[in-house]
Amino acid sequence: MSYLTDEEKAERIKEWWKDNGAAIIGGLVIGIAGLFGWNWWTDRQDERAEAASELFTMVLSHVEAGQYMQASALATELAEKGRRTPYASMGWALMADVAVRQGDPERAIHALEQAREMARDKGYRQIIALRLARHLVAAERLSEAEGALADVTSEAFAGLRAEVRGDIARARGDSEQARQHYEEALAAGHDTEFLRLKLDELSV
Repeated sequence: MSYLTDEEKAERIKEWWKDNGAAIIGGLVIGIAGLFGWNWWTDRQDERAEAASELFTMVLSHVEAGQYMQASALATELAEKGRRTPYASMGWALMADVAVRQGDPERAIHALEQAREMARDKGYRQIIALRLARHLVAAERLSEAEGALADVTSEAFAGLRAEVRGDIARARGDSEQARQHYEEALAAGHDTEFLRLKLDELSV
C-alpha cells in the first residue's frame, strides 16, 4: 500500500523521468542502432560504411564525455556522409539525444523525424517512432504522437506502444483510458518502475 500523496507521486514520476528517461530512451536507441550498424557493416564492408562507423564511434565518445557541441557537429557530418547507409539515420538519432541533453525538445523532435525517414531497418524505424511519439507527447502534440505510433506494428513493441498510448490518454485527461493502456502494457510484459508509478497515480 502506498502512503504517498498525489503530489508526492507526481513529483516522484517527474524526478524519475528527469534522472532516467533521456538516458534510457537514448541509450536504447543508440545501443540498438549500434547493433544494426555493426550487422550491416559485417555484411557490406565498403569505404563509406567504414568512414561512417568511425564517425559514429567518435560521436558516442563525445556524448559520453558531455562534449555536446562536438558531438552535434560530428553527428551532422555522420548524417551527411552516411547517406545510403544505416548510419545516416543513426546520426540523426544521436543529434536527437544531444538535443535532449541540451534541453532543446523541438530540435530533438526534428532530428527524430529525420531519423525515422532515413531508417532502413523496419525494427529500428519502429524504435525511432516510439521515441518520437514520447517526445511529441511531452510537447503536447498528441495527434502527431498518435500518427508516429502508427509506424509501430511489431508485437515485440506491444508493451511500449501501449504505454505511450496511455501517456496520450493521460495527457488528454482520460484517466480510465490511460489506465487500460497501462494495464495492457503490463500484460504485454512491459513492467517498469516508471510505468507502475504512473498507473499507481491513476489508481488513487
